[in-house]
Amino acid sequence: MLAGLGCGAPETGSTDRQADRVESDPLVGYDLRRLRPREDETLAAMFDRLWAASVSEGKRVVVLFSADWCEPCRHLDLELGNTHPRSMIGGVRVLELKEDDWSAGARMDEYNELRRRWEPVLNAYPLVILLDGDGKRAEEMKEAKERLEAVGLEPTLPIWFHELAGP
Repeated sequence: MLAGLGCGAPETGSTDRQADRVESDPLVGYDLRRLRPREDETLAAMFDRLWAASVSEGKRVVVLFSADWCEPCRHLDLELGNTHPRSMIGGVRVLELKEDDWSAGARMDEYNELRRRWEPVLNAYPLVILLDGDGKRAEEMKEAKERLEAVGLEPTLPIWFHELAGP
């Protein structure tokens, strides 16, 4: 890739092709919503409200449980700061819950109760789950990784999300 960054005459028409791609499939950031404790709303109510709004907007919902002390979670945070073509990630909303927000608010019971909707094991991070249209567990990130690798696809979030959209 670095070899292509040398000086020289631009390829004829390359600027036009790049402009067409950007116009037809612009780069976007992840649609990420972080749920933090609020005095006037339980976590379950907040999650259900945001999930319903996401579904009504035509978004697929992924729930992410992470923690600031978790090294793989920090790597995932870096990816969530990236941009990708809208066709790859634009149809998915990530509802993120950081353990640290809920432990600091002394509301870990709510956090753990919500997590148990989809995963009985606590304290394993990160946990990334795709929900179906009824809010049930459709696929977890580790399952998606195995499935994508089995069909020869690189197991990344944007590829997983793009593959969710179908043809």
